[in-house]
Amino acid sequence: MQKTPEPFHGIISGDPIAHYIAGFRHPDDLDDFIADLDLAISGHFSQIEDPDYGNDSLGSYWFAHITPTHFELWQEGHQKEIIPLEDWKEILLSWKECVEG
Repeated sequence: MQKTPEPFHGIISGDPIAHYIAGFRHPDDLDDFIADLDLAISGHFSQIEDPDYGNDSLGSYWFAHITPTHFELWQEGHQKEIIPLEDWKEILLSWKECVEG
């Protein structure tokens, strides 16, 4: 994941999804993520080089990965979020719009 020196000037709610995506601040990173989702959605999951999208966003390690049918997101000690691939793609596309501002 690339890092940008520019801080995000928005509001991050207590929602785990919002906290996770706040770590993706460069459009190229989101494009790569969306491209992998497109592979999974089109039935080409095996072509994804690395379905692991865990990161240390904002000092809290997130476990996250794409599966052939959904996206999983969780932190140790917290409930796992299971999100359909199409829904996750829409979330990332919306976030990309915010990042590109």
